[in-house]
Amino acid sequence: MEALIRTIEEVRARRGLDPRTGIFDIRVERRGEGWALVGEATDPAAVDDLLARVSALGPVADAIVRLPGGGAGAGCFGLVRAAVAPLLSEPRLSSAIASQYVLGHRVDILSRREDWLRVRGEDGYVGWMHAGYLLLGDEEWARAWERASGGEPVVSLGAELSDEDGGLLARLPWGARVIREAPGRLRLPDGRIGRLGAGEVVEVDRLRDRFPPRGESVVRTARRWVGTPYAWGGVTPAGADCSGFVQAVFWMHGIALPRDSDMQARVGVRVEAGAGWAAVRPGDLLFFAERGDRITHVALSLGGSRIIHSALSAGGVSEDDLEGGSERESRLRGCFRFVRRVLPD
Repeated sequence: MEALIRTIEEVRARRGLDPRTGIFDIRVERRGEGWALVGEATDPAAVDDLLARVSALGPVADAIVRLPGGGAGAGCFGLVRAAVAPLLSEPRLSSAIASQYVLGHRVDILSRREDWLRVRGEDGYVGWMHAGYLLLGDEEWARAWERASGGEPVVSLGAELSDEDGGLLARLPWGARVIREAPGRLRLPDGRIGRLGAGEVVEVDRLRDRFPPRGESVVRTARRWVGTPYAWGGVTPAGADCSGFVQAVFWMHGIALPRDSDMQARVGVRVEAGAGWAAVRPGDLLFFAERGDRITHVALSLGGSRIIHSALSAGGVSEDDLEGGSERESRLRGCFRFVRRVLPD
């Protein structure tokens, strides 16, 4: 048994399997006179590798469930029906929040455990979401929503929708997706119709015009988030952590970034900051590590030494100067590791 457990860990390490973006929950169980590998996995190649390796140790039964599997409910896709849906690390309400997805976004259903669904979001992040936050259907149904069948796809910029009687129907965060069926008529994923009462929506086809992938434009968007409180796992102006803030801002500009700062630190190209931060452009990403080289924080450059970021030490989204004299700015200077450029030249 110890050899089997050791082989599972060797495969996990060798393939660099990250539990945030994949599942490799495999363990060893006694089955009669022999052993069996049981659990769930999303990487078929890793499973095949494991089975090939353990075959040299003797007969071992394969009872591994390859995900996505059956029994996930009405279909294998979900649409977020709530304004904001938390993604949890475990299937219980008291579990830590890993991230959030906003209304209208699609998730892939991997498995189900009673009222909890294990899902993968569009950014590849994996976690648990209560079924109450989702509508379930097949792939064609989900693609029809994304194509905005029967209307035009629009994205919320903090819009509020009212019902026919003028009552509040929904408060939509930045990035929420709805369908405009006619001027003033907006359809939610669950079929409800609302009218724009406050805030703004922008057509998906116009996002690139309004939010081009240019540094100065990204900075303008980021500054609209100033005052957002720090919230672990958050991705909206109601609360965001450092990487959630960066991910959400860049998403509006057509740049899809992974969820966590250490993942974002592998995107784009590395650039030298230069003397006095002279080579750092608006929209560049700066990465920090509190201990060693493990990245734990990300900030968005305003150009030169100035940054905007969601920092717990500041209570939320604020601007700082890496050449500044405050205690926080001094600490950031000491934790700085490198700059990466994710925007096109």
